[in-house]
Amino acid sequence: MGGGSEKAKKITLLCIIGNIILCLFKGFAGHFGGSKAMLADAYHSLSDVVATLVVYISLKIADRPVDADHHYGHGKVEPLAAAFVGITLIAASGLILRDILISISSGIPLVPLPIALIAAGVSIFVKEIMFRITYAAGKKIGSDAVVANAWDHRSDAYSSMGAFAGIAGSMAGNVFDVSLLKYLDPMAGIIVVFLIAKIAVSVMKKSVNRLMDTSPEEEVMDNFKEILLEIEGIEGVTWIKARYMGRDVMVDLAIEVDALKTIEQGHYIASDAKKALMDNYDNIGDVIIHINPCRIIP
Repeated sequence: MGGGSEKAKKITLLCIIGNIILCLFKGFAGHFGGSKAMLADAYHSLSDVVATLVVYISLKIADRPVDADHHYGHGKVEPLAAAFVGITLIAASGLILRDILISISSGIPLVPLPIALIAAGVSIFVKEIMFRITYAAGKKIGSDAVVANAWDHRSDAYSSMGAFAGIAGSMAGNVFDVSLLKYLDPMAGIIVVFLIAKIAVSVMKKSVNRLMDTSPEEEVMDNFKEILLEIEGIEGVTWIKARYMGRDVMVDLAIEVDALKTIEQGHYIASDAKKALMDNYDNIGDVIIHINPCRIIP
């Protein structure tokens, strides 16, 4: 887990650098290329810089060991960071929509220069690579914040696709003197805004669930029980509770053990149960086990 977390932090740091470069490039291309869509896309990349910085800091905090003030570690900082990423996505959507509405209300369609189209193409390519690498790293270590940041990269790629289509349409409309094509930029931009907002809502919903101690999926809970019942000495499972603590799962459960067993024997059975669960699931942070005595009827 530690190695995966370090890799995720390195990837996140590289993405910060990449987002800064993209933001400057797209801002330059949008300003000097006369493209409102590309300027709006640059705003989105700026939000990526802020979001990725937050994710990087959250990973550093989440890896801190248990201390006197945080007996369960610092894992909950990650869903908090994921929620912040969702908020920045919504803010970016608002900025893009504002620029689109301003462009439409002006009534004068702009004709972007080729540099804006090139910038959009470069952004699509780079952001898709960022998404795939970051998403794989986030899934590997089970980090909501890293996965949310990956979707932020994907939303930026969507934004750049919309900008690319709009810029290309405006340029074609100018060449062929087709009025409708000249307004393709803001029309495509509105669709992009809704795509970004949809991703933002999905990211925030998952992060809020994690902050509210949501349990793992029902099939995972059932599998916990199956693993426990296979352990010698466990006669039954009274109850199992589990909740997410950042990327880790904290498990509380009660097992039934023959009342004639000694306290020492019960302790070893509980230790076997904890080891079995943690061996089968890398993201289990801790397992607390209560032992209930039961009578074995011959």
